[in-house]
Amino acid sequence: MFEIKTFFELHSYEYTDPYYVNNPEAKYIPLEDASELKGYFDHRKFTPEHIQMLITIKYQNIDVVGIGAPSGLDLWNDYLTAIEEYLDEDNVSVIFATDPILLKFESKDDKKLEFSIQDEWEPVKVYAQALLPEEDFFDALLTGAEQFWNTLKNYRVFEEKEIRESTPKNIPDLRIEQIQVMRKKIKTLWK
Repeated sequence: MFEIKTFFELHSYEYTDPYYVNNPEAKYIPLEDASELKGYFDHRKFTPEHIQMLITIKYQNIDVVGIGAPSGLDLWNDYLTAIEEYLDEDNVSVIFATDPILLKFESKDDKKLEFSIQDEWEPVKVYAQALLPEEDFFDALLTGAEQFWNTLKNYRVFEEKEIRESTPKNIPDLRIEQIQVMRKKIKTLWK
């Protein structure tokens, strides 16, 4: 029903290069591309604390968030924050990436939510909007987040890269544990 994919944005490319303008997918490395990931993580500009990424979402084979959507730093943290807040409140609006863009979940009837990514300020541009089934959507998002954190764990990026002292080296384990707690909470709430 849902297809969630994580893409890592290239460390450097010419933003105005017609090739990247006409082929926006060329700016990204898919999470599943094992042949490219090792080099991406080994690059001198890679920092595991702040990863420029794009997360795409398809629902019933229709793009909800496509390759042309805004990318940003640490987007999985934004999605996890929004889910956590939504479980406590029915309407959530969190800052998405580092731009003045909002990620919004608004509760609707019949266990559905209105999902949107839109500018915070006027004029408001809407980058994504859809009415989605809550439980299936959150399950798909948590699965995507878990795949992301497991990939970082498997490549040992927090162990092998120099990171700030305040960043724990076991952060992938902590995030995976957080995701498992959220799954349990969802199952309890929506039984």
